[in-house]
Amino acid sequence: MVISQSDLVLTGLFEVLKGSLASEVVLLHRGDELIDFQAMNGHILIIATLEEQEKSSALMRKILVSAQQIQFMTLHLEADSVYSNQTINLFDAPTLICYKVNEILNSFISDQNKDTDTELTKREIEVLQMVTKGHSNKEIADLLFVSTHTVISHRKNISEKTGIKSASGLTMYAILKKIIDVNEIDTADLI
Repeated sequence: MVISQSDLVLTGLFEVLKGSLASEVVLLHRGDELIDFQAMNGHILIIATLEEQEKSSALMRKILVSAQQIQFMTLHLEADSVYSNQTINLFDAPTLICYKVNEILNSFISDQNKDTDTELTKREIEVLQMVTKGHSNKEIADLLFVSTHTVISHRKNISEKTGIKSASGLTMYAILKKIIDVNEIDTADLI
């Protein structure tokens, strides 16, 4: 759910969030418009400006009484805002916005399935590091002395565990999780 007074912001974020794990994206201009969505249940992520959260968060929680869990993410409209996993900036890259939203959506799932092991294995981390450096499946297979099928299997497992399918999204994940250092990435290798 995205709340913003600007139609331009709402439209832009709607397009970006199509690439996330969100099963439904609801666009609202104000928090009190949630009255039309009282029956909404399950896990709900609300993306709103800090001002809207301060003004309406209590009301939003009262309206969404059927929700299993509600989490807020702060939307910053200025280019120089503070970086956090609980905030998105309108100037962030779409892959970063989706990554942050997916992290919260995945936390809902992991709260439900505490028994599920989502940590990457040592080999999956090695494959992820090579993916971030722009290596193809064949090149990774050759470097690790395994079959291409094995690499594809590792990549499938990485995508399932992280909820991220694209190489650019996996690169952002690896940077944010400190699996790789951004200085290790040579942009010439990626072209």
